[in-house]
Amino acid sequence: MEQFEWRIPAEHSKTGKPHTVYLSRQAIVLCKELKALAGGSELVMPGRGSLTKPFAHNAINNALKVALAGQDIPAFTIHDLRRTASTLLHENGWASDVVEKALDHTIGGVRGVYNRAEYAPQRQEMLQFWADYIEQLMATGQVILGRFRSAA
Repeated sequence: MEQFEWRIPAEHSKTGKPHTVYLSRQAIVLCKELKALAGGSELVMPGRGSLTKPFAHNAINNALKVALAGQDIPAFTIHDLRRTASTLLHENGWASDVVEKALDHTIGGVRGVYNRAEYAPQRQEMLQFWADYIEQLMATGQVILGRFRSAA
């Protein structure tokens, strides 16, 4: 598989250090589809008013708010989806260090000072697992617009 990465510069990362997100096959397809809709911009998701500036940091949360208005689904944010991913990845046996590194969290204490591992291969495998997991939930009708239903 061709490797694709989303590199987040230090000034935009949660920890203030550069961070790499390894993209699943599904994410690569979505990025290519978004790029085709980007009106010739160099950005995958340009803002409304400019093809040279990225969309606003709160744009996805605002879109979620609009999409969920009047629905029988409790409001949630992108950050809530990170919490859900962390919980389900841990429940599926992924090592905490790998999950936390993928979320760009810093491991505290002496352990964090000595452990400088990036876990790149494990993160790539885990994020592909996550994309496959979500794809399977959608295919079986167990998740619709972010809401889980119990399996029939």
